[in-house]
Amino acid sequence: MKQRLLFVDDEEMLLSGLRRSLHNMRDVWDMHFVDSAATALEELEKEHYDAIVSDMRMPLMDGAELLDQVKQRYPDMVRMILSGQSSREAVYRSISPAHQFLSKPCDLGELSSRLNQAFAMRDLLANEALKTVISRLRSIPSLPALYDELTVALRSENSSLAQIAQIISKDVGMAAKILQLANSAFLGTSGRVSSLPQALPLIGNETVRTLALSVHVFSQFDGNSKISAGAVGS
Repeated sequence: MKQRLLFVDDEEMLLSGLRRSLHNMRDVWDMHFVDSAATALEELEKEHYDAIVSDMRMPLMDGAELLDQVKQRYPDMVRMILSGQSSREAVYRSISPAHQFLSKPCDLGELSSRLNQAFAMRDLLANEALKTVISRLRSIPSLPALYDELTVALRSENSSLAQIAQIISKDVGMAAKILQLANSAFLGTSGRVSSLPQALPLIGNETVRTLALSVHVFSQFDGNSKISAGAVGS
């Protein structure tokens, strides 16, 4: 079954250009194009979509605001910013609601690769093993300090990739899991990913936060019921 994609851009010429450039992908994706955030939200109420790809700078409601609403209403959707506004401020504003941020002009191969990676990650993190583990818990554990520290760092404009990697390296299990995912067939990476700074851009910020929480969840089990964190994605 084709993946259904919704593209949003308020500039008609750019939207038409995007439609033409993606014409050859019709056999792979079922694509729809709209010219405003409001129209996008109306469309999402009528039809199911697997992913939304939005421009950043739009009147009334920009891309970050749109994806924030999509995140709340349709949390399983892949959310991506495709924008010519690649300032540091724009990138950091998109960290929370978007899975990926791509700058215009974007190579079709890069867009396709990033979407496929995001779809694979979404399916991986929806693995039934994690859901089963959570259902067995006597109570939901409190958020680990690492998760809180990581979330603050990912949202800070002053945090570098090296600082985020340093936080993650405090938890050997999570660091190993991130490297495992970065080198997995799900991402289709060419060459060996051997460091956290290499791995983090491939996986994406939201997935990193999810992994921080999932590793903590798996660590709650005693010897009789413990399931390895590696089960997520097996």
